[in-house]
Amino acid sequence: MALARKLLIVIWHVLHGQIVDQRADAERVAFKLMVWSWKLTDEQRGGLTSRQFIRAHLMRLGIGNDLSSITRGGSKRAVASVEEVLALRPELRSASTGGGTST
Repeated sequence: MALARKLLIVIWHVLHGQIVDQRADAERVAFKLMVWSWKLTDEQRGGLTSRQFIRAHLMRLGIGNDLSSITRGGSKRAVASVEEVLALRPELRSASTGGGTST
């Protein structure tokens, strides 16, 4: 019961304050973003490839700056570089330099 309460408090803080859990496993988050990107059309991804979509969202969250690939089930999949995404989405520059919302 205490664990459930702690989880609920974390979820509330994340949703209410729009903050990021900096202890989150960036590779696991990136994997979830990758799976999500596969379900979206190019238009829904804003014209980004899956690799770029993953990096853009990691930048918005302020995690995974050093993550270059995702390894799951023996497969290694590359994640776009920060520079590649900034060339397409310069508005993310503040997120990549720590200007995003985080704790």
